[in-house]
Amino acid sequence: MSDRIFLRGVELHAYHGLHEEEARLGQRFVVDIDWWLDTGPAAAHDNYGETVGYEKVFEAIHEVSAGHRFHILEAFAQAIAETVLSRYPRVEKVRVEVHKPSAPIAGIFGDAGVEITRTR
Repeated sequence: MSDRIFLRGVELHAYHGLHEEEARLGQRFVVDIDWWLDTGPAAAHDNYGETVGYEKVFEAIHEVSAGHRFHILEAFAQAIAETVLSRYPRVEKVRVEVHKPSAPIAGIFGDAGVEITRTR
């Protein structure tokens, strides 16, 4: 059995992107993430130690963002997914969505981003 835990709207000010201005000024990124694991043991024992909590994943996202400057969102999302999968062996699958609402596009748009799914 596999259940889904999620975290939505994790906002970051980071310096990812291809352009010099993005590295110098930074910009807003938003991360949505889902992770799948069997939550049955945690629920049966009401035991936080048998699950992977939101704040652990929240911290992992911030650590990945602060630890490296990524040129493309695909690499940023991949690093988040790899970190969650390697740090938390109970996690079977992870879906990471990275939004870049202020992407340097000459035009009007609502959002830009990437979504990846990785499994163990």
